[in-house]
Amino acid sequence: MTRIWFTLLALTLAAPLSAQEEPDAGFKAEMILALKNLQLLDHRLNAIGYRLVDANAPYCDQKAARTGLLLNDVAQYVDQETARFALGFSGPIGITAVAPDSPAESAKLSPGDTLLAINTMAVEEIAVDGPDLANEPPPYRRVAAINQMIEQALAQRNVELTISRGGMNQTIPVAAAMTCPSQFQIRVSADRSASADGKLVSVSSRLAEYFLTDDEFAAVVAHELAHNLLKHRDELDAKNVNRGFFGQFGESAGQIKAAEIEADRLSVWLMTNAGYDPQAAIRFWTRYGMEHGKGIFSASTHYRWKKRVQLFEEEIAQMGAAVPVDGKLAPPLLTGQD
Repeated sequence: MTRIWFTLLALTLAAPLSAQEEPDAGFKAEMILALKNLQLLDHRLNAIGYRLVDANAPYCDQKAARTGLLLNDVAQYVDQETARFALGFSGPIGITAVAPDSPAESAKLSPGDTLLAINTMAVEEIAVDGPDLANEPPPYRRVAAINQMIEQALAQRNVELTISRGGMNQTIPVAAAMTCPSQFQIRVSADRSASADGKLVSVSSRLAEYFLTDDEFAAVVAHELAHNLLKHRDELDAKNVNRGFFGQFGESAGQIKAAEIEADRLSVWLMTNAGYDPQAAIRFWTRYGMEHGKGIFSASTHYRWKKRVQLFEEEIAQMGAAVPVDGKLAPPLLTGQD
């Protein structure tokens, strides 16, 4: 994850900074607070993202092996020693967040655990120069390679992770959950934005701070996840749709808007199946639209907020007429019944 330093809102995280009782005099308190605030956002997004992909797995034609872990590499930070202290790591790679009701939680893994090895292979020995990592900035290649290795190993069998906790090493077996594919990240930025690239859902830190509830947070995450599940990026690329400045006009704008409408429609089904209140999408966009008018998400490629709210109301009404199966609603856009 990209980490650009600035002080986030003064939220506090209940977990201790580390095994130390108080920060060393050389550590900067302001940076520690920013890191802990960022970790809180990571916790929220990791939990929401995992819950969405896990609950909707029966309707995804492709599956990915997931543990519910969010890993972090201190190499991503300018001040690595302060980052290690704030996150509670004793080494370079550690666990930042564990999603509730995930295999990682069942294995009793915890934020602050330091990752030492995967199936006896030390993290220092994992190759980071593969062609599939070439587009990753150098500080992020190691954690990307580790995530890739864990996912590949989980697809074959359970994985054993060797961790360090409180100065003691232990090897813990971790099972796999086959979920809808997608990963999630907080992107530290002063703008309010969210995006999906086909594999990753990214939410800016400033937007994440704006949500009043996890249901509102889930509304935006579900919208971006819907883009990934519906393979909109591949579809638009196949049609040579311009997603840059000129994509705001003409045929490209129409194609992008159609994808945005589909993502809005699917999002409330994904939310409902994961136990989130779909009405939160209406509350969020009403509040955002009234406060920011023609700001973010109001280009010609998106509905204006009032029409967007109307779309949600119509889709939620359609959901009300659907018959649940095993407590879930089959999303028409994923089951081909649309």
